[in-house]
Amino acid sequence: MIQAATFIGAVTGIALSTYLRLESGLAMTLAVCCLLLAWIAIDGTSAARSAWASRKRRDEGPAIFWRRIGTKLVGLAALLGVVVIACSVFPFFTQSSAVRWIIEAGQTTIPISIALAGATILYVAVTDLVAEEPDDYLNQVGRAVLMQDFREQDVLFALRLLAIKCFFLVLMFSGGMAALSNLAEKPAWTFPPLSAAWFEGLLQLAFLVDIVLAAGGYVATFKLFGWHVRATETTALGWLVCLICYEPFFPAISHAFVPYGEGPGWETVIQEGSAVFILWSVATLFCTLIYVWATVAFGPRFSNLTHRGIITSGPYRFMKHPAYVSKNIAWWLVAIPGFLASGLTEGLARAGMLAIVSLIYLLRARAEERMLSRDPAYRDYADSVAAHGLLAMAKRRLTSRPAA
Repeated sequence: MIQAATFIGAVTGIALSTYLRLESGLAMTLAVCCLLLAWIAIDGTSAARSAWASRKRRDEGPAIFWRRIGTKLVGLAALLGVVVIACSVFPFFTQSSAVRWIIEAGQTTIPISIALAGATILYVAVTDLVAEEPDDYLNQVGRAVLMQDFREQDVLFALRLLAIKCFFLVLMFSGGMAALSNLAEKPAWTFPPLSAAWFEGLLQLAFLVDIVLAAGGYVATFKLFGWHVRATETTALGWLVCLICYEPFFPAISHAFVPYGEGPGWETVIQEGSAVFILWSVATLFCTLIYVWATVAFGPRFSNLTHRGIITSGPYRFMKHPAYVSKNIAWWLVAIPGFLASGLTEGLARAGMLAIVSLIYLLRARAEERMLSRDPAYRDYADSVAAHGLLAMAKRRLTSRPAA
């Protein structure tokens, strides 16, 4: 149910923003809001009702409760202050289309900001009432700001979480704005079916859906609905192999060390419109759709470098890292014809460069497994995939064949 709501919410938001011909910032905002509303309607409302019904009565007076709420709001204000400083100082943020759009729309969004402030106070209070342990990281950040005793590990967790949300939300929102602008200018359905431009348009549309889903996931870290972050990556290697896959790091590293995409393209090898071209394009599109399906399976719990619950549905029933596997297969499908057209020496060099990129994703997968393996539920899931996943099924099928 949540997977259907996730897909419908994202597609509805994209379709509405395209139909209304909104400028890219408003279009991305509308797409994410439609997605959030779908999640809240299908999953969040029932989770909040269940949490409210099962809340435990506390032996504390109103003064203690409101003092804690005030401390949490101080902590939240401090974290927002860090975001404002980061977005005002670092070029990655100041030059991003998302931050520039927010600054330009600042005066027109004052009423919305006031409404959000009121909703935030209400949300913090309600979440505190239903929480099993109200003394959370937000309270600890507030205590640190107020120069009171605090738990250092909770404050560090809050800063890591803030860095993840701030970096990836700006990245995804900016990418979504660019993709929506491109969709408005060159929609896939305006190109001849089965042409190179048509397949390219479908690929871009699939990636747009993925970006909207990812942006929504970074927004939807609501504890009241059970979508909160339980843990974050703490190792330098885990952060390195993740961040290196995204802007601004990957373009710079790719150009300097692994420019596997520089050279003849696949269209120089496979004739457009031929049967091989269509089959190759369909295979690439299929892998891309598996990648998007993997993001859909996360629902509101998608985000990098975090643990927000173990996903066992969708393509994760068959393997632990369907997104990474399908994405890398798609890259190789796109690149191999170009490698063949480059000649033996250059083709092998470019293939070696792409192999390095795939190795980075392998290291990224291993880092994620190390972090998630602290949860017994993930260890059970990993054992289940090892016994019943795609590779296990293939192995059983091969070993069950009678000898010739």
